[in-house]
Amino acid sequence: MICLNGNFTDSEAAINRAMLFGDGFFESMRIHKNEILLEEFHLQRIKISCELLQLNGTETFLQELKSNIHQTISANNLNDHARVRVSIYRAGTGLYASTSNEINYLISANALDNFYHWADKGLNIHFYEEQVKAAGKYSCIKSLSSQLYVMASIYAQQHNFDEVIILNHHQNCIEGNTSNLFIISNNTIYTSPVSDGCVDGVFKNFLIALLQKNNIKIEIQSISQQDLLNADEVFFCNAVRGIRWVNNLGEKTFQNQITQSIFNLMIQEF
Repeated sequence: MICLNGNFTDSEAAINRAMLFGDGFFESMRIHKNEILLEEFHLQRIKISCELLQLNGTETFLQELKSNIHQTISANNLNDHARVRVSIYRAGTGLYASTSNEINYLISANALDNFYHWADKGLNIHFYEEQVKAAGKYSCIKSLSSQLYVMASIYAQQHNFDEVIILNHHQNCIEGNTSNLFIISNNTIYTSPVSDGCVDGVFKNFLIALLQKNNIKIEIQSISQQDLLNADEVFFCNAVRGIRWVNNLGEKTFQNQITQSIFNLMIQEF
């Protein structure tokens, strides 16, 4: 027997390694016109994450996953604008070491109101200094163990910030609590390397490729807090919400002209 919210049952269906150990990762995707936007970027990241976590049967799983994502979209009548989340975790029982390295997964979906759009109002942001994020082999994964991002998001909510900046152990700015980070200084665009500890973002990689294709100067290097405060423009991006520009960090205000031109360039790709 187990106790679930005060109710006793002999069913252990609610118990899995995702819940017990956060042993897995998740992928958030945007659906547009019944297609997975940036599908190849998402599938590549899923493949890399499975390999890093030593999960078995990746190639077969990816084909099955694509089919089941579309079935989930159809079953929920979400063929136009939707967000799909895939939670991928290790099967088996045991404690830290599992009896199996096969893949279990859960797909959920919800409707979105519209496609990517340019916001009239920019974000109010701040640094999150309650906890840093360590850089390492697994820091690039969108881990199910997301306590840092949960607490950073609670902090942002409590202090009326739209996004807060996660710092690494060198006090460099690596990402936001929900999105990857870019800054623009002297007509050059900068974003932090994965080696600094940020999530290896799908939309971030898409934007880097797009900027390079259009001969727009993009540098992948560490971003200090002073670099950010000295920047002309700052924006965040992720696969579900696209590009969001920053208006201010405290008394420091930012422009948005180049960010808007990047947004327009991005929209043309879709």
